[in-house]
Amino acid sequence: MRAKGSSAKDRALHGKNGRGQVHAFALGSQVRWTSVNEAAEGRQQLVIEADRHSMDEFEIGDPEPVADLTGTLFEAFGGDELDMLGECRARSSLTTAFATYLERYPDVRIEYDGQELDPAAEQLHVRDYVLPSPSGWTGEPARLKVVEWRRPVPRALFLCDGEGMSRAQLKPGIQAPGFEFTAHLSWAGFDDVDSEDLAFTDWAPDGPPADVLAAARGQLRSHFRSRVDDRRREQVTEWRQEGIYPYAGDPADEKERAERETFDAVATTVFRHLPESQGTRRTTFALLRSVLAHEPSDVLRIADELFTLSKNEREELNRLLKRTTLSALIKASTAAADRIDFLTALEHLVFAPETKQRVTERDELHRVLEDQCWVFGEEYALHVSDRSLNAVLTQHCRLLGRDTPTPEPVLREDGRRGRVDLMLSRAARHRKGERHHLVVELKRPGIVLGMAEFGQISSYAEAVMSDDRFRDPAVTWDFWLVGNAMDKALQQMAHQVDRIPGCAVSTPRFRIMVKTWGEIIEDCQERLRFHSAQLEYQSSTEHAMDYLVRNHGDAVAELVADGTIPTARSCGTESVTP
Repeated sequence: MRAKGSSAKDRALHGKNGRGQVHAFALGSQVRWTSVNEAAEGRQQLVIEADRHSMDEFEIGDPEPVADLTGTLFEAFGGDELDMLGECRARSSLTTAFATYLERYPDVRIEYDGQELDPAAEQLHVRDYVLPSPSGWTGEPARLKVVEWRRPVPRALFLCDGEGMSRAQLKPGIQAPGFEFTAHLSWAGFDDVDSEDLAFTDWAPDGPPADVLAAARGQLRSHFRSRVDDRRREQVTEWRQEGIYPYAGDPADEKERAERETFDAVATTVFRHLPESQGTRRTTFALLRSVLAHEPSDVLRIADELFTLSKNEREELNRLLKRTTLSALIKASTAAADRIDFLTALEHLVFAPETKQRVTERDELHRVLEDQCWVFGEEYALHVSDRSLNAVLTQHCRLLGRDTPTPEPVLREDGRRGRVDLMLSRAARHRKGERHHLVVELKRPGIVLGMAEFGQISSYAEAVMSDDRFRDPAVTWDFWLVGNAMDKALQQMAHQVDRIPGCAVSTPRFRIMVKTWGEIIEDCQERLRFHSAQLEYQSSTEHAMDYLVRNHGDAVAELVADGTIPTARSCGTESVTP
């Protein structure tokens, strides 16, 4: 038979390779088909019987006149396999598998165990999508139907032909925690593909079927990202009606709006772990709100500790938190607060009487500032730390894309090799191809800068400027000498009428600047003033020392060991049971 549709109803016909008769033996050791059709002489019945022990032999009876309705009855007998069909899971599997076919042909009825299959009554949410056609395909585009069910069902991605009849079943291949769903991918391109080949589409080489499958899974991921947001809004509406939602009215500002957005993401993730008592839920929600208001960066850790989230829940919550506006606000505010704490700590190190005489440039200041280059300017990146002038030359050539320089040492005027504390660099903002280097020489807070120290930074500048290997018209240099205070002679040199404050030497190729920590810290505080006001954050010496020890513990280990600065306080959080 070559007809693609039934003569009376024009419904799609299925089966052409004889596999259905083989599958029948999975249900019983004896099987029987009873078929009634319209013939010229009237309705006739044909009975076909077979036994599992001789699967290639079929007993076909003679046609007999009957008055029964047309159709085919299949029966299976014997064996224990039929017991599996009594399970609720079998009914669910049939309901999901025939969902698209029954929708396409509403006059078709399928009864199972005396009850009609009714996919529409079991469906909680349905959405249809038209997928982009693969390259070279001129027929109807593939369609994806995503069905969320009211009860647990085996998750599946059904590959259906153009008529919506399931031909193969694959795993969905996506994560969607909390959703009971099936997906039905209907495409005429599957019509002429063998069912067994369709079952291996995941391993198929590149081609239209693989492209359609990839598009379907991409749409599935997008669908459930959207549905998570929908479900969260629906859940929040229910909480408002129940009076357990911890916020009232509209958000007062952007910060509260972001806090609510994050609360919704966390609460909807942990909700299934909460007992049904509304009092307990209200208390738990109040706790979560307090955490978000005071320790927002700890919310994922606290949620995991309190509710023992599964791996999928942790991953989903982490993904949701990254999508919320609060995550960006947390990141920005944490960075700003850390900078404010660091400046307070630096101020204490270089000015407080108990630390000023103990801090050294090489062991403490230099190591602390290696990771805090923003102190000298937002645009700078560290390239050389506590290395020779030859290392500065090597990095200079690398940044300019030059070959490795010759190995001859870079020498100061007195023939000695210099060793710089920090070399920073930045590309020019408005002049492509140009670059600016900054060499910083740090001095311990207890030293008053004078001509001896100025002579050292000047010798570095002279060594660089007189070495032809450094020459490049697109590069300018700054050399900074940094300390707490300077004597009168150096102060006069660094504060001349025709130059910016701190500039002792100015040439077209380089400058020598003398900076005090007071000037540098004040400049940084001015840059952070807006963030400090917005955060309403004031760093105390205690907080600043905690930050310094936690983040630069190795650099200040000796100062902690002799009690010059205190050890960091414990930041552990007591467990709270809602």
